[in-house]
Amino acid sequence: MDQNLPQRKIYSLKDVLLSIKNVIGNTFNNYYWIKAEIVKLNYYTKSGHCYPDLVEKENGRIKAQIRANIWAGNFTTINNKFRSVTGENLKDGIYVLILAKITFHEQYGLALNIVDIEPSFTLGEMAREKKETIARLQNEGLFFKNKNLNFPLLPKRIAVISVETSKGYNDFINILNNNKYRFVIEHSLFPALLQGEGAVVSIKEQIDNISMHKNLFDVVCIIRGGGGDVGLNAFDNYSLSKAVASCPLPVITGIGHSTNETVVQMVAFANKITPTEAAHFIIQKFETFYERVITAQNILLNASVEKIITEKNKTDNLINRIVSKTSLFLQQKNFSIDIYRRKISNKATNSILKRKYILNVISKSVEHKAGTVTTAEKNHLDNLVISLSKSLSLFFEKNKNKTENIKKHLELLKPENILKRGYSITLFEGKALKQANNLKAGDIIESKLYKGVVSSKIVFTENNRQ
Repeated sequence: MDQNLPQRKIYSLKDVLLSIKNVIGNTFNNYYWIKAEIVKLNYYTKSGHCYPDLVEKENGRIKAQIRANIWAGNFTTINNKFRSVTGENLKDGIYVLILAKITFHEQYGLALNIVDIEPSFTLGEMAREKKETIARLQNEGLFFKNKNLNFPLLPKRIAVISVETSKGYNDFINILNNNKYRFVIEHSLFPALLQGEGAVVSIKEQIDNISMHKNLFDVVCIIRGGGGDVGLNAFDNYSLSKAVASCPLPVITGIGHSTNETVVQMVAFANKITPTEAAHFIIQKFETFYERVITAQNILLNASVEKIITEKNKTDNLINRIVSKTSLFLQQKNFSIDIYRRKISNKATNSILKRKYILNVISKSVEHKAGTVTTAEKNHLDNLVISLSKSLSLFFEKNKNKTENIKKHLELLKPENILKRGYSITLFEGKALKQANNLKAGDIIESKLYKGVVSSKIVFTENNRQ
């Protein structure tokens, strides 16, 4: 040391730190309730000791920080108490109210020795975070965004966010695959942590992944099989709740038997509590649509039967009308033939009588003629009578054949006789079809045969005009 420097009192580091230790020990000799956030738990399973890093934040920035310790003997008791109330172990990122003593060690520095933690405070902080998340989503107009999406008529392609080994996920898949109607429902698993550290980031990453491939899916299901309220704390997180609310596909949640609905459950399109209920909700959509199809099928079938019966009645009425009109036509023709026959017979009879009268007059006028003239005239008259008789016979025979031919022709014109010869009557829309240009491909026509009716579907038409 320089001899010119004045003498100074020098302390060893140990002495200084021991002095600080004594001051702190004498000044802060009680236990204090302190609220802070565990930013890092630092639990060592081998020794059983825990060295939490505690912080206090303001507007997201750390304003105070200190190291703490929970010795192995106390840690087991404290953690069991915390788990019995919250349903979850102590972990990173939670707010706690601790009972601690301020200690100072010459080697390890300042620290808080934690001897107890109040679990109800943590539950209260969770409630506060949940309330703030709801208010923030409402202010941003996101709270009802997912609920206002159009749900697909048949959600056939499902993106499932879950843990592959969880019972809830397996129950969900079994119900989808073994539905009673054997509906085929596609499902793709997007594995994620559903509780504890990393749950928020894990689920949000999978929602973002699904959103980038939204055209491949119809709905998103978030499946979780139970857990305590703290186990559901991640589902009150603002970042995760916003991701669910903003998802472009309807989200269905089935994240356990929670008596306190989380924010994610509130903003999802549908909250079905359990995975089983979520699966039944999807199956119900298919069953409802299936029942509508069956109802429509029955209505269409009944309408078709009624239409067939109506058209058959129309066809029967048309046939009866044709038969009736044909019979009337034939009766009219037969009546006309009878009239013509009577007229011809009357004319022939009158002509004969007239001729006989003339002959009688002539006979009387020439009776006085003698011999040869009388005989000659008589012979001439006899020949004339014979000739006339033959002519009349031929006339009657000729007209009789003509009449019979007309009758036979009319008989052949009867529809049933025409149909017997292999012809048919073609009907389209209840009317007799006369030309092909009234038809087009796909039309249905009916051909009435002598026995039976044949329905045909037009493939092509060709209109030939001579």
